[in-house]
Formats: sequence, C-alpha cells, structure tokens
Amino acid sequence: MKALLTLFGGRSFLPATLLVTQEKPDIVVAISSIQSYGDLPKLRYAIDKFQKELEFKTALITPDAIDAFAVFEIQKLCESIVKDNPSAEWIFDITGGTALMSIGAYEAARVLRGTFNIPISCWYLNTAQTRVIKLVGKDRAEDLFHINVDRYATAYNRELIAGELEGIENSDHKEWLQFAQILGTNLHQPLVLKQVLKKIRDNEKPSKPKEDKPGDGSSYLTLSGLSDEHYSLLQTAQGVGLISELSRPSSQTICFRISYIPYKFLNGAWLEVYVWDVARKLRDGTPKKPFFDDCRWNQLVQGNIDNELDVVMTYKAQLIVAECKTGEVEALSRTTLYKWDSVSSYYGGRFVGKLFITSILPPPDGANREQLKSYQGFLQRAASKEIVVVTGEQLPDIAATLYKEATNPTYPRI
Repeated sequence: MKALLTLFGGRSFLPATLLVTQEKPDIVVAISSIQSYGDLPKLRYAIDKFQKELEFKTALITPDAIDAFAVFEIQKLCESIVKDNPSAEWIFDITGGTALMSIGAYEAARVLRGTFNIPISCWYLNTAQTRVIKLVGKDRAEDLFHINVDRYATAYNRELIAGELEGIENSDHKEWLQFAQILGTNLHQPLVLKQVLKKIRDNEKPSKPKEDKPGDGSSYLTLSGLSDEHYSLLQTAQGVGLISELSRPSSQTICFRISYIPYKFLNGAWLEVYVWDVARKLRDGTPKKPFFDDCRWNQLVQGNIDNELDVVMTYKAQLIVAECKTGEVEALSRTTLYKWDSVSSYYGGRFVGKLFITSILPPPDGANREQLKSYQGFLQRAASKEIVVVTGEQLPDIAATLYKEATNPTYPRI
C-alpha cells in the first residue's frame, strides 16, 4: 500500500497534484494550517476528478487544522498518522506547507525511518527547476514533472472548456492550418488580410447562426477598391475552403461568400492556430517526442467565459500562456495587458510564463513621435507585468521564441 502525506499552508496544490497523478496513492493525508483549512474542499474536488480520470482509488483524510507555528505538534501528528498505517510505503510532500510545518514533517519522517525503520521518503518538489529534493528516504526521478493542461487547471481549482471554434483544427479543416502558416510566415500577408477584413466589416460581416434558424450565417459580399494582391490571397482562401463563390466582375470589384466560423478564423483565430500548430510540432531531441507536454488553443475558463486563453502549453509542470492579437495598433492597449495578466494570475501568478503575440509590426523608423511613444509605453507596461511581447516580424521564427521562453524564460517563473 502506498500513502501520501502532504502539507497545505496556502500554496498551490500543484506539487500534490503531480504526486497524486503519478504515484496514485491508496491514501492521501492532507495536513492543513488553520488559515488554509477552508481550501481543502478544492483538494478533495481535484482528487475526485483524478480518480475518475485515471481509474484508481484513494482515501482522502483531512485531520483537524493545526497551528502552522506549532512545530512539535505537527511532528507528533505526522508520527501518529504513519503509526496508524505502519505497513504502508509513505511519501511526505512538504512543498506546500509553511517553513515551520515543513520542519515538523521532516523531523517526523527522519525519526520514523531512523528509529522505527518505516519505509518513508520526504520530498520537496522544486517545480521551477523540475527537481525532487530528497530529504529522507528514496530518490525520485524527474519524470514526475509532466502534466497536461486540464490537470494543471484542476490543480488551481479551475476547469477549461473549448470555445466556439472547437474542432476547426481537425482533419476536416486541416487545410486551414496551411493558410495560417502562410499568414504567420509572410510578414506582408497579414496586412493584406487586414485590408480585406476592413472592407468586410464596412459591408455586412457574417453573423453567428441562431439555433432556431437553419443556415451557416453566411454573407455574399461585393467589395470594391481591392487589388490583384487581395484577390490572390482570396483565391488561396477559397482553395482551402474558407470562402466560396469567388469572382471578379471588374478590376475594382471582388465578390465571394463567407460564413461565420471562417470569418472568425480569418479575423484573428488564424494567429492562435498558427502558434498552437508550431507549439505542438516542436520536438525535444527525438522526432517522436513532443517538446511540450500539452498544447491547447481557444480555451475558456468555465464559469467565466469572458476569460479566454488563446494558446495554453505545459512544459515540465509549468504553464505558458499566449494571448494572440491581430488587427489594428489599438490592440496594443493597457486594458489588454491588464486583462491578460489578471487571467493568467488564476493559474499561478508569477509561476506562469506569459506571451503577448501579435501580427502587428512595430512602428517604422519614420513613425511620428506619438506612435513611437505609445509603442514604447506599451512595451514598458508589458515588462512591468512580466509579459513577453512578440510582434509580427518575429512570427516566422515563433518556434525559437516558444522554445526559449520554456527553457530559459525572459522573466523567471517563481
């Protein structure tokens, strides 16, 4: 029988989540400080969810809350819990406790192993550097530090659900990925698309289909003032199924039909898909081993669907999130940064790697003073929030940026 004793003093459940999902203990004993005892139902929720998903059984035991400064009481409590199940192989996880709670648990583990010869290990999980620090007992390999996006969210008592663009990355729309790659690897093409989208918005953009009405919400558009370059891009879009009925009645007029979901894709989702596609294709040393443990896009926070995560990646039990913006320079706003920083704070605060990725190009050298001042102010505000800004000229090499921010982040995740 395997048993896990974990301390909880107000910190993240992530270390306990890693141990529960990897070790699948028969017993979990959660010792909490008085101040944090009210949060233990969140741990129960997470463990119940993991049991169903991974098909194992564990009994969660939550002793009465204890004074986080009472070192000897904590030590005695840990010793008595283990002596109630002396035949179990025990793991003490002291990562989430306060410093004094950890000392008490460590002393208990040392005495129990040394004096009573009980098989017990005491570990501190350094998730920032993917190290299991052994204080008592056996070592633990670092393969512990792997987790998917859903389990990471559960560790922070959150649940993610797919947004309305769910499924467009599947085989039925895989050619849309090719179009996203064209936009992401060619600095000029997003600008051409932006000009087409402005014409669409000035006319009649597609509407979201209503459940009580048949149809795809499509619109047949006649746009004027577009060039050969715009028509060429629209030909490519038709070739991958994003638009239909493309024609050019005159040198100044272009007609085509477009429905709601393809419009949403062209109006910004293409950048999310491009980043997600690059992330999932990154490899770690061998062609078959993905670099990221998990990659998702178009995720909503259940219970607050206004909070959207454009691209979410896990790397060695660390979360990296990317906000993706296309369109006008106005996307580079103070409000966007503050909202993004607020959303990411749900999942670990400074322990989360934050990227702001845009197809917008920085102001050219000849830009006026106000443009340059506004852009520099945006960069300064992003830096103050420890958000890495990736602009349009960096998109073709976004893979290098993702790799760098995972392995050697600009802002340390602490």
